[in-house]
This record gives sequence, structure tokens and C-alpha cells, in this order.
Amino acid sequence: MNLIVFSRIVMKNARWLVLFPVMLAGAVIFFTRDLPKEYETQTTIYTGLASGYSITDDGNERLDNFKVNNAFDNLITTIKGRETVEEVAINLLAQHLLLKEPDPNILGLKGFEKLQDLVPAEERARLVVDGNMRKTVANLYAVKDSSNKNIVRYLLTNPGSYYFLGSISGSVTVNRKNNSDMLEMTLKSNDPGVCWNAMKFYIEAFSARYRGIKGSETMNVVKYFEQQLQHAFNALQGSENKLRDFGVNNKIINYYEQAKFVAESKEDLSTDYYKEKMRLEAAQKAVARIEEKMNNYSDFVGYNEELVNLRQELANINFKITNATVYKAKADDIADLKDQAEAIKIRLKEKARDYYEFNNSIEWVPQESLLNEWLSKIVELEESKGRLQVFEMRMKQYDGIYQEFAPLGSTLGRLEREIAVNEKEYLSVLHGLNLAKLRQQSLEMSNNLKVVDNPYYPLQPLPSKRALLIIASFAAGFILLLSYYIAKELMNKSLRSPEKVEPTLGLPLLNAIPEKQGINTKLIGIDEVASSLMQQVVNEVFLDLKSASPSSNNHLITIFSTKNGEGKTFFAEELVKKLSRIRNKVLYLYPETSANHTPNLSEENPKVLTYAYRVVDQIIDYNGIMDFIQENEAGPFEEISYTILEIPGLKTNPIPSNLIAQSALSILVVHAQKSWTSADKFQLKNYQKIAEGKIKVILNHVEPDLLEGIYGEIPKKRSVIRRKLKMALGGQKY
Repeated sequence: MNLIVFSRIVMKNARWLVLFPVMLAGAVIFFTRDLPKEYETQTTIYTGLASGYSITDDGNERLDNFKVNNAFDNLITTIKGRETVEEVAINLLAQHLLLKEPDPNILGLKGFEKLQDLVPAEERARLVVDGNMRKTVANLYAVKDSSNKNIVRYLLTNPGSYYFLGSISGSVTVNRKNNSDMLEMTLKSNDPGVCWNAMKFYIEAFSARYRGIKGSETMNVVKYFEQQLQHAFNALQGSENKLRDFGVNNKIINYYEQAKFVAESKEDLSTDYYKEKMRLEAAQKAVARIEEKMNNYSDFVGYNEELVNLRQELANINFKITNATVYKAKADDIADLKDQAEAIKIRLKEKARDYYEFNNSIEWVPQESLLNEWLSKIVELEESKGRLQVFEMRMKQYDGIYQEFAPLGSTLGRLEREIAVNEKEYLSVLHGLNLAKLRQQSLEMSNNLKVVDNPYYPLQPLPSKRALLIIASFAAGFILLLSYYIAKELMNKSLRSPEKVEPTLGLPLLNAIPEKQGINTKLIGIDEVASSLMQQVVNEVFLDLKSASPSSNNHLITIFSTKNGEGKTFFAEELVKKLSRIRNKVLYLYPETSANHTPNLSEENPKVLTYAYRVVDQIIDYNGIMDFIQENEAGPFEEISYTILEIPGLKTNPIPSNLIAQSALSILVVHAQKSWTSADKFQLKNYQKIAEGKIKVILNHVEPDLLEGIYGEIPKKRSVIRRKLKMALGGQKY
């Protein structure tokens, strides 16, 4: 669609394009004659969500825009929340119910009278506690929650009241001011007192709810950590008590020091024990060697009962001395035992000297020296045996101590690990609790929303939107109707203009005939256009007939359409008139069912012969023109130069196939304002099989403005503005 077509649509429907918007604007004027005035109040609230100080801020924290935007979204959602709006409505209703008479600062006369109608006196007495706003609000909540149908719920859901939740929510606008911490709220109402007080209730309601929501975020966390801290403390205390009881029951002061002392003592004892064994082994070897040297003397002495007894006594005394030394007995007791041992040694030496008479050994060693040496080794041997007995007893005691201390160590380690784990858990929970309390304190500090600009009482109403509504309705009506006409134009499937014929039908265009009905002939020279186009048709038909059969004296032209009402008869008569002026007679055959036929066509022109034939099934088998004429009728059919055969609509009537094949030219008449359908295509396809391509199209009932493509500038009266406009839009010059 180009600008010229668009301008034609506008000019063609200019009357309705003006009348319909005017009617719509008039309706708006009528229905908005009692449009109530609207008042507005505003407030600005500082939130601190973007740049506010936080306890947890160390000065290096970067601003997270996503987090800030999310926080503002949460705050705005809280303001718009249903329960917030409900709280505002309940407080507003309680304030109004407490009024005894209208108060311009709270509720005007109209609103007061309307409230009296909505709330009967008995309901008011049940809801209101005179002079007590808080108790009245509590009563309203109690009644609202008592059932699904009550006066309070009715007021909250009644679109005609100030307490309708939908109207309160829709009257509030909340926006963040640029990228600041400020939140701007706007509330509108048709009563200034209601507007002012509703805004104050709104600020109180959403501030309290926001603080509660933010506080509850950390309250549960703190409570959880406190419970977990108590559990961790109890577990740690229980583990420590188990360790204490374990030490008391097993007489452990410091296990690791005690174990270290036992290990060191046992190591020292083991060293002494092995040293003593070496001394015992050395003494045994020495005694054996000396006794071997002493031969019978030693046997004599060895078997001496007294010496044996003395040796036994000496061994016993040495055992006691060693035992006392190991177990750290009193020094006086050890000294007495040593004195006894010395006495026994002296006695043993004396007895040995008395019984041993030999002075030298067989190796020429002095007997006395050998005896002394033997006695010394015997004493050493017996002392060593005594000490070894004590060492062995002590070693066994240490084995028992080790068997007792070994499991105590693993148990003690397990208890200490348990204490360590419980202590770490306790410290971790304590750290979490501290962070949660820090976060809680930070949120409490940041939740204090501050009103920067308090809501003001609106003294003047907002400018009326009535003029804007009227203008908008006029513009909407114009655009809506224009869109309808444009859509109608775009969705029109009819051929409309000659330019669409060949692309749509696939047949060459013979010419077009303008629409005359409804055309003002004083403004448009439609007769001139029609005559000119018809002459073009005759010229082209004459040329086509000459080229098709130049030697023929009688040319058959078939005029048809796919359905009735396309204008075949009108075109056929016009063609007959034009052809009759060229040569001899013209025979015009038309069906009896043809409408709008001119019965006096033959009388007007003696060179025209007309005949109405009957539409019968036999037509399909006709072989010549005379088959259409009845036998009892005769006429001057000589000297016929052109035969115009009009065929009834292809859709519902039989067609003379033989005559169509004999036709020099077939002319398809198509109505420009009717849609070309698939059925039309099918009927034309069947006709083409017979006509063998000798078909051209006449487009009938074309709007005069659409004929410029084949005619040129349509002669009509135009204003200077229209001529200039058309030239500016790409039209032809005059």
C-alpha cells in the first residue's frame, strides 16, 4: 500500500472518519460530566539500602547493585502486599466509624453519608468502641476473621467504598528516586482527608511490617544458634566431667608425667638388672675357676655345713639390703643390715681360715690368697643373686604397672579427643551466634525507615483528565476506524484493480469497465472514461480477430463468467453496439436467464440481430449457431460478420463445448469487487481446456480511481490542495 492508496482510503471514508470519532468523544463528554475530582499526596522515605552504614561493613565492601535493587523490590512488594493494604483499610475504616459528623480533615460529607448507608446503626454499635481507636481496630479484625461473610469483609471487597483493597492498592504509586536511597510514595483519592490519612496509615503499616520481616530473618537464626550453643556446652561439660572422673578413679594426676616417670624408672631398672646379671655371671665363672684350683680343699670347705649356713645367711642379708635400697627404706635399717652382713663376712673368713690348712695352691699360689679370693667371689656371687631376685620381682611389678597404664592411655586419648571435638564445636557455634547477633543488630539499625517528607494535606485537586479522555477517545475512534478500513483494504481478496488480473488469473487483460453506480457524474467524467475504454476494447478485439482468422467473414466471440452477476450482458450489449458500426450485421445470442437485458437493442440498430435461447442440457452438444435457434423461427441471418455468444455462468449451467472450441476469442468477465475463489479457478481451468488459450479478461465494476494504470488521469474536479497533495505523493500532473 502506497501513500496514494492510503489517501484514497481516507478521502473515500472521510465522512465516517470524522463522524465516528466525534460521536465517541460526545459519549465520553456525556459519561464524564460527573467525573469526581482527584486529590494527591506524596511522601519521601529514606531507606539506607544503598549507602546506609552497617556494623558488618569494614569500609572495603563494594556496592552490589543487584542486591540493592532486590532490597528495593522487597520493600516495594511489602508496601503493595495484601496484608499491608488490608491494615490500611482497617485503620481507615476504624477512623471513619469513630466520626460523629463529617470532618474535612478525615472524611467529607459525601463519604460520611455513604458510610452511613453502608454500615447500619446496629453494626456500627457492634464494631465501634467510642474514643478508642485501638480497640475499634481490634474489633474490626475480630469480625473480619469470624466468618467469610460479614460487614467488614463486604466493605473491604466492595468497589464502591474507600476501603476496597483493590482501589487502595491501585491508588498507591511507589518509585525509587533515581539511584538514591529515597523511596517516593504517591497516593490518590477523591477525598483529601481520606488521601492524607490513608498515606499516614500506609507509612505506619509497611514500616512495621518491614521491620518485622527483616527482624524475623535473624531472629530464628539467633535462636537456633543459642539452642545449638547450649547443646555444645552440655556436651563439652560432660566430656570434661568424664575425664575428671577417669583420673580420680584411676588415681591419675598427670598421666603423661606419670607414664614418663614409670618408663624412665623401668629403663633404669632394666639397665641395673642386666648389669647385675653380668656381675653374677662373672662371679660364677670366677668361683668355678678358683674351686677348680683349690681341688679337694674347696670341696671340703664347700661341703662344710657351717660355711654353707654362713653363706646362706650372708645371701639373705644381702637380699634384704638390696630390697631396702630399691624401695628406699630408712637409712638406719639399711645400716644395721650392712653391719650384720659385715659380721657374717668376718665369721665366714675366720671359719675358712681355721679349716683351710694349706697355704698355697697346686700352682704355687699362696693358699691364703686363693682362699681370700674364693671367699670374695663367693660373697660377690651371693650378693649378686640376692640383688637379682629383687630386680626380677621389681620387673614383674613394672609389667603389671605397664598392663595397667597401657589401656588407660588409649582411653585418656579418646576422652581428650572428645573434649577437643566438643570444644571446637562449641567455639564454632559461639562464633556463628556472634555473627548472627551482629547481623541482627545491623538489620535493626538499617530497618529504621525515616520519613524525609511527611505527607501533606492536599488543598487543591489534580487537573481533570476529562479533556484528555475526550481527546484520547476522539483519536482512538479515528485510529480504530481508519485501522478497520486499512485492514479491510489489505484483506480484500477481490481483483479490484487491472494490475491484479494477470498475476491472479494468469490470463491477459483485455480492458476494464468502470463502476457507474453511486458515482457523481458532476464530479467525475465517468461516461467519458467508459466510452474511451470500450473503444479500446473494440480496437483490441478487432485486431485479435484479424490476427486469428483474417480470411473469415463471420467471427464467433464467446462471452462468459464463472458465476452469474458479473456483468456479461452489459458488456456484451456494449460490444455489440460498437461492432455493429464496423461491418455487416452482428448476431447476439444470449440465454433467457440473462438479467438486465435491453430488449430493444435490435430495434435501435437494424444491423443488430438478437436472439434469446433456452438453456437446456443439449447445449453441451451444439455444433453450430443454428442449433440455438428453433426450427419454426426464421430470421435474416445472412451477412452476419460477428456472432456474440453469451454463455450463462459456468458454475451452474451446461456450456457448448464445440462452439467454445470454434470461437475466435473468448472474453471472461470478472466483477472487480467480488473475491476470486478456488471454485472460480477450477471452473476457469475447465474452460481453458476447451478454449485452447484464446481467452482474455474484462474487469468490470472497477473504481474510477483504480483505472489510471490503463486510462491515465481520471477526469474529475479536484481542489488545488488535492492536486498538490497528489503530486507530492507521486501522482501524475494535470
